[in-house]
Amino acid sequence: MKRILTSSALSLALLLGAAAPAAIAGVRKESPAHKAAVKKCNSDYNAAMKEAKMKKGKERTAAIAAAKATRKQCIADAPK
Repeated sequence: MKRILTSSALSLALLLGAAAPAAIAGVRKESPAHKAAVKKCNSDYNAAMKEAKMKKGKERTAAIAAAKATRKQCIADAPK
């Protein structure tokens, strides 16, 4: 019985110790400006991908790569 209580107490302490940093960090909220910028980036990306998929061959591959790169840069430039 003592072994069960000791092991359960130890595991509970380890669990709380591991969960504490995550609880302290909290949830990061994005600003409304960031959300709007990301929404615009995504809509531009979707439009570019729709346009790229109408092309053939190397043009299509290049257009898809350009759309992905543009989206990545757009999200990086979005206000935090």
